Amino acid sequence: MLSENNFRECKAEGWTNDIPICKVVKCLPVTEPENGRIISSSIEPDEEYYFGQVVQFECNSGFKHEGHKEIFCLVNGHWSNEKPRCVEISCTSPEIRNGYSVSPKKIYKENEIFQYKCNQGFENSERGNATCTSSGWSPIPSCEEVTCNPPYIPNGVYSPERIKHRTEDEIRYECKSGFYPATRGNTAKCTRSGWIPPPRCSLKPCDFPEIKHGRLYYEERYRPYFPVPIGQRYTYECDNNFVSPSKSYWGYIYCTKEGWLPEVPCIRQCIFNYVEYGYYSRETRHLLHESVKVDCYPGYSLSNGQNTVTCTENGWSPPLKCIRINISCVNPPKV
Repeated sequence: MLSENNFRECKAEGWTNDIPICKVVKCLPVTEPENGRIISSSIEPDEEYYFGQVVQFECNSGFKHEGHKEIFCLVNGHWSNEKPRCVEISCTSPEIRNGYSVSPKKIYKENEIFQYKCNQGFENSERGNATCTSSGWSPIPSCEEVTCNPPYIPNGVYSPERIKHRTEDEIRYECKSGFYPATRGNTAKCTRSGWIPPPRCSLKPCDFPEIKHGRLYYEERYRPYFPVPIGQRYTYECDNNFVSPSKSYWGYIYCTKEGWLPEVPCIRQCIFNYVEYGYYSRETRHLLHESVKVDCYPGYSLSNGQNTVTCTENGWSPPLKCIRINISCVNPPKV
């Protein structure tokens, strides 16, 4: 209402007062907040706003709103709220139940990392850190109790016995007579994944196999896991001139209650393919302790007058070679 009077009276001479004039309500201009800006207004700076118009604000990166993000021009010419403040995003070092901070700072800015550790018996679900965001810490730092059920060890006993075991708690177990720990050592630790390694007692396990004239495939990879339980199987290979019981250069070795089988994984193999000053037909392979008859040329014989050779770990014995026979004539025939 721009007029002084907001009424008119009907009298004999007519209406009193001038016709009242009404003008739309306006609100005072709004300036951008420090470290922020106006994002929803087409009004030029220093211009007034009309009733019903809305102004929205946005803070710069690294700052957050303190107050309302938007304000309205009301019927009384006042704004619905004060314009917001843009304050720097920061997080205070949190108190962690059952844990402690490993970062020295007390105040963190946006995107800075807070690192912490949990007390023994407690673990965090993430990686032991949290990030400062406009909504606070993400994820919220926490340490949860992680427990393991009392272990069940057939043919074995353990100590100490507790109703509840927390992470990092360790037990030591002993196996009954005739049984042995299924893994190296006789201790196990409580982890988020359970007891590691699983405490078990089995029949006598097998130590790392020392294969004469051979070796396990990838033996350096497997060696840390010995001893191993009964039933375990590994692939092995033999040196040159040695073969497995199946006469192949490789085979399988098995852990049994009697120990490793086969007992002799690599057997010497001798090849009969050439005889110096003797006869042969085709290549023939013979295993350790096997003997072969040798036919020498006339006037030749094996050493010591033998006519057979035997396969030994060092090869053929005697050597696979025919030598000339020395013949002496004492009394020449009469002519």
